[in-house]
Amino acid sequence: MDNKIEIYKQYLISKNLSTNTVNSYIYDINGFTEYLKNDYGIDIIKTKKAQILTYLVNLQKQGKSSSTISRTISALKNFFEFLKKDRIINENPAMSIHSPKQIKKTPSILSEKEINELMELPDKNTFKGSRDSAILELMYSSGMRVTELINVKLNDVNINAGIIKIEGSNERIVPLSNITKDSITNYINNFRKNKCRDINNYLFINNYGDQISRQGIWKVLKYYEKKINLSSELSPQILRNSFAVHLLKHGADIGTVQELMGHTTITATQSYLQNVDFKSLEVFKKTFPRT
Repeated sequence: MDNKIEIYKQYLISKNLSTNTVNSYIYDINGFTEYLKNDYGIDIIKTKKAQILTYLVNLQKQGKSSSTISRTISALKNFFEFLKKDRIINENPAMSIHSPKQIKKTPSILSEKEINELMELPDKNTFKGSRDSAILELMYSSGMRVTELINVKLNDVNINAGIIKIEGSNERIVPLSNITKDSITNYINNFRKNKCRDINNYLFINNYGDQISRQGIWKVLKYYEKKINLSSELSPQILRNSFAVHLLKHGADIGTVQELMGHTTITATQSYLQNVDFKSLEVFKKTFPRT
């Protein structure tokens, strides 16, 4: 047994905990230690929060009960707090992790293959097709909500810098992929200006040159849903889910995804981990599949 874990075991015994409680805690800690060794090749004192989250997801996939997972979280929290008080580590990586009852069901997503097929459907040589292409690419590559999308203004988009400002209750700056920049540029420069008879600062407009509505976005999605065989319905939330899960699969850390999604707490972002089968959550230089 690792010396740090043995010292912790003696500490638990000194607290007059039952033998079963002590053995259960040590069993959970040893299980996580073995996971770190096999999948990451690191000592437990180098644990990152993301590694604990992926371990918990693995336990869920193995069919472990909520009570078992909750006990594991408690064991790791207490162990890391012990190490922190002993000044072996600076921060407790398990402190803000929530129990399984707070994690939502697995979100529905489209596969990357389905996304690529979807993005090929709009005819970019027409007003409707160029606009729809920009809408689909932007929704998928930013993870923005439909309300945020319809309220994007021209001056919120900075093509040269490759960023877009998303306003609202969770205002944030999100990077644009190269493909998204090309789609928006084609729509603005070649088609949008011909439809705007009056001054209109909204990025996405309808056939009459007015701001597109939520219903208008839904009509766009349903139009393309009928043209392709998808595993899930095509909706703003499905595209938003797909954005998050595909980022995680390509190496983005959960904190980055939380920021890009505009989540106020990490609990909402944790649900996307259930869609991911991976060994590491280290950030790679390229995390988005449609660059």
